[in-house]
Amino acid sequence: MKKFLVILIIAIVAVSVISYSYACTRNGTDTDCSCGIIFTRVSASTNQLLRNIATVTAKITPNGEAIDVCIAKAYPGYKVTITFTIKNTGTIPVHIDEVHIYQYNTTALQIEVSNMIAWLNPYKTLNGSETIQILNGASQKWQYTFTTEIIASCQPQIYPHSLGFWKDEFCGALGSNKNEQNLCPATLQNFLDQITGQSRIFRFTGTQKQKLTQALNILQISPTNMENRLKTQLLALWLNYVAGWTAGYTIQGITAKQIITGSESALNGRQTQKYGYWEGLCESFNTKWDN
Repeated sequence: MKKFLVILIIAIVAVSVISYSYACTRNGTDTDCSCGIIFTRVSASTNQLLRNIATVTAKITPNGEAIDVCIAKAYPGYKVTITFTIKNTGTIPVHIDEVHIYQYNTTALQIEVSNMIAWLNPYKTLNGSETIQILNGASQKWQYTFTTEIIASCQPQIYPHSLGFWKDEFCGALGSNKNEQNLCPATLQNFLDQITGQSRIFRFTGTQKQKLTQALNILQISPTNMENRLKTQLLALWLNYVAGWTAGYTIQGITAKQIITGSESALNGRQTQKYGYWEGLCESFNTKWDN
C-alpha cells in the first residue's frame, strides 16, 4: 500500500511533492497509475467582532500541495475556522486515512478537525475544515504555529460485494459458469475455514470441493421465507467480512461484525420477528457500495 502526505501548514513550512506515478494493472492491462492530491480552495473566518486585533491569512501554495496560514496577535478566546477543498488528481481512488496534527502548543491551542476519512475517486473533491481555539491562559498578541497532515493511501478501492457476486465466485470455483473469476478456490476455502471457526450458524467440512458446494448451496437457497433470505445474505456478509472488505464501512452506524452478531443471535434464538430487520441490514451492507 502506497502512502503519501498532503500538508496543511500554520505558518510557512516546506513540503515534499506528493504526486507520483507507477506501473500497475487495470482491467488486465499494464498501464501507468498516478496518485496525487492538491488543495483547490481555502478560506478562513474568525469569531472576532473588533477589527485590527488578531489577523489570519490563508493561501494555497503555487504548486497546490500546501496551505500557508498565519495567525498574528492571537489572544485567549480567539477562534479561527479554516475550510478547504482537496482534489484527487490521480487516475485511481485514494483513501484519506487520517488527519494528523503535530508540533503545536497543546496548552494554548485547542484544535478540532472535521472527519475526512473517506474514499476519493479520481478527479473528485472533498471538503474539510479545522477549528483553532485560543485557550484561556494563552499569551496575548501571540503567534502560534503547527502542522496538519492529511495521510492518504493510493490503492484500488475495496468494498463489500453483493450476494450475486459471491454466487458467481463459488460457481466459477466449482466450474459451473464461465464468468470471469476473481478469487481462486483455495482463497474461498480459506474464507470458509475462517467462518467455520467464528460463526455460530455456519459449518463447512470435508474436502475443498465439498466446502465450496456447501457454501454455494446456502447462497442459492430459494428465498421462500425470511429465514432463508437472512441466511443467504448473512453468509455473503460473512464472506465480505473475512475477506477484509468491510473495514471502514457502516450501515446506520452499525459495523459488519455487529450485524453478523445480531443476525446470528436472532437465528439461534428463533427471534423470527427480527429476521426481516437483520436481513435488511445484511443486504444493505452487501449491496450499497457494489455498483
